[in-house]
Amino acid sequence: MDATLSLFPLSTVLMPGVTLRLHIFEDRYKHMVGQCIAGRAPFGVVLDRNGQEAGDVDPVEVGTTAEIREVTHLPQGRLFIVTRGVRRFETQRVIGKTPFWTALVSYLDEPVGPSDAAHSLRETALERFKDYLQALLSVPGKDLEPLQLPEDPVAASYIVADALQVETAAKQRLLESESAAQRLHEELKLLDDEIRRIRATHSAQRSAIRRMRAPFSARFSLN
Repeated sequence: MDATLSLFPLSTVLMPGVTLRLHIFEDRYKHMVGQCIAGRAPFGVVLDRNGQEAGDVDPVEVGTTAEIREVTHLPQGRLFIVTRGVRRFETQRVIGKTPFWTALVSYLDEPVGPSDAAHSLRETALERFKDYLQALLSVPGKDLEPLQLPEDPVAASYIVADALQVETAAKQRLLESESAAQRLHEELKLLDDEIRRIRATHSAQRSAIRRMRAPFSARFSLN
């Protein structure tokens, strides 16, 4: 099904089912969000390849609709909104770029993939996800609470995709996955890589702390 959608290019990737909070201060986006609020319509969040969110933007084709859940009015007409990702879409044709981008889009289905494989991958991802969170929690300065995964493989795949602290390009590839099974498969590889990286970083930090705590004579050889 095709629809016309206002687009909000950002330096982040919004996953379906995930909450996104935004401070709206540019006039064009205050106007866009105002229209969405009045019409009770969603807008589309798309990753800006340039990562600028202002000036020249280069939005990707696949994004996620954002449904406005809460609105707080601030001075100078600024807004603080709480949105929730709802469904994926693909841009078919850009209709206009001023004052904000609008496009004709097609909504994408959410195939699970092979059912047995998807549910098995979901179970494996849950265990690996717990290991990932534990690795993050063991690093100084990190304070994350463990998350539970939904039984539905599609919803679970998006929770993992959102929680992974990887580059936005990697998150965009996950959003564009053809099925939940494919997304979970890719996430397992990312989880394994990130767990190894975090544990290596943590081990190096512990070694550095031990060296700093060692007696001066043990750290340096004096002639």
